Amino acid sequence: MIKNKNRRFYLISIAVITILSAYPLINGIRMAAISAAKGAIEPEQYAKYVVPYTAICVSILLFAVLLPIFLKLKRFAFPAGMISAYGVFFVVERFFETIQIHVAGMTLIDTSTLTPDNAGSAATADIWQAALCIVSPDMRGQSLTYASQDSFLYVLGDQTYKAHYYLISLIMITMVCGLLYGIAKMLRDNDRLQMKPVFLRGASTAALVAMCVFANTTAFFRRADPIQTPLASALTGLFFVMLGAAAGIYAGSYLLKKDKRFGIGAPVLLSLCVTVLMYIGEAVMMKGKLYRFGTGWFFGGLPGIVLAPVDILIVLLSGAAAWMILAAARKHENWPGKRTLIAVVALCTAVAASGLVIAATAPESMDDDIFGCYAFDENLYIIPFSSFMIFGQMPYVYGLNESAFIIANTETGDMQSCTVEYCKTPVSADEFSSKTNFMSEWLPDLSCYKERYLLAVMRGESGLEYGLYQMDGEIWLVKLQGAEIWYIYRLVKTETTTLADLERALGLFEGSQPSAPSLADVDNQMTLEDVYTLARKGKALTLQDFEPFFYRLTGPGFKVRRYDVAGADTVFVRVKDGKLESARLMSRRTTDPSHMIDLREGFEAIAQYMNPMDSFMDITIEDTYDGEAVMEYNQDENAH
Repeated sequence: MIKNKNRRFYLISIAVITILSAYPLINGIRMAAISAAKGAIEPEQYAKYVVPYTAICVSILLFAVLLPIFLKLKRFAFPAGMISAYGVFFVVERFFETIQIHVAGMTLIDTSTLTPDNAGSAATADIWQAALCIVSPDMRGQSLTYASQDSFLYVLGDQTYKAHYYLISLIMITMVCGLLYGIAKMLRDNDRLQMKPVFLRGASTAALVAMCVFANTTAFFRRADPIQTPLASALTGLFFVMLGAAAGIYAGSYLLKKDKRFGIGAPVLLSLCVTVLMYIGEAVMMKGKLYRFGTGWFFGGLPGIVLAPVDILIVLLSGAAAWMILAAARKHENWPGKRTLIAVVALCTAVAASGLVIAATAPESMDDDIFGCYAFDENLYIIPFSSFMIFGQMPYVYGLNESAFIIANTETGDMQSCTVEYCKTPVSADEFSSKTNFMSEWLPDLSCYKERYLLAVMRGESGLEYGLYQMDGEIWLVKLQGAEIWYIYRLVKTETTTLADLERALGLFEGSQPSAPSLADVDNQMTLEDVYTLARKGKALTLQDFEPFFYRLTGPGFKVRRYDVAGADTVFVRVKDGKLESARLMSRRTTDPSHMIDLREGFEAIAQYMNPMDSFMDITIEDTYDGEAVMEYNQDENAH
């Protein structure tokens, strides 16, 4: 009967572990097979959570498979099994971390300088794991980003980010393997007295696994900001308390028969140590800093230590939770029982499942909402020695799609297309002040913005660089020339011009010598003689008559043809339903659209409009003396 129970548990445990490990095992095998066959995998072939969960699942599964052999070692069974599990974990983990990933089609961006560079041919998979870590702007100075048209991967400058998941991985392996060993030993010895310790281990292990799944799939909704939202702060604090308490309760389950001072004191001390180690791992990863759960003295680091009063409270709560549960287990003979264990496991399953659902339904990190057209809204900064001053609105439209950043002048039709690399990375409050040596106090104050991101880096043919930033709900365009910030514009989405309009106008522009610094290089530019020739046709003028001449598209939606006439006059042609709607001439002597004339009014009307003397007819000379005669000054004192 006992052997049957052992055999049943053996088969069931292997089946359950295999089912729960399906995702990391299947994707790990797939990545390993592709790597072995081709030498490297593509970025899109990398699966999240393979590192480190494949190594964790393989080590636990191997322990479960070899458990009957380990049990034959009697008192050395558990140590031998754990040594084997730890060894398998590090070997498998190292294998997956060193898998090569093709990055030849990506750009390596130094986010501290916005400098793009070639990414090389391949990189190791551990940088992809680093990309899953949410890091505060304080780490941004040592960061790099692998970027392509549709993805980016934020890479830390060193390997310290592994401190967290190595610690949690080893704790998880220890607790799951210890639980399997405890159940197998209880069944083999038919020792019902071991049920309470096994229930405590089962509940604490289920809580740890559930919270780890939820944390990895949702990141506790944390943001790459030094101060977290209340929800992220509460969930992160709860995880730290739960992790420390679970480790303490698990250890305390082995000491239920010991005296109270040692049986509770040692596990509580372990809880405190595990929680402190988590804080140490975070501080190491963030170079001596921590995420903060709020503002004020309660959330700020104490002098001489990185921990804040709230962090100390969390450490103490982890120990207090372990003490309360262990004290209750010692006090009540039948607690925790099967009902309690079933309730805990059901709750933990719901927590883990909710994390998976949230991850499956969450939008991609590179949100298509940033694509579209933007108009100038406000000038936030311009370099002090610039001769260009901004008053009112600017005639510019900015387009952003998957592969290009387009800058278009709606008045002149001039356009510029820049390459774009998306690299959503957090920035610190001194992001702009660190990039200029002129009047940094004039720069916008970024400390008042909670969400600060660099969204993209753009480069034009002239070597100019642009950065697209998100400051809370605002989009900022920053132009860099050399090592200096030239200007900072705030942009707003516009529906007046669409990406299709910009792409259509850009296609025409690129087909009309876009690199020409002026119209002097255009062979088919309209001349004043051409204007008179067109005017002679009068009402018979058609759109076809304008086809031989060079033009650019301008205006809202870039639907107006602009013909720059040699000599600085301009003809604006509007088309409706494929036919000529208007062909209005603007003299160089005016900038007022109301003083334009349509070429279809005929040669004589155009000749009179272009007559310089005729243009003075509209000029009004103000009389500041209200019609009174002004006495002239004469140097001759006798003259009257």
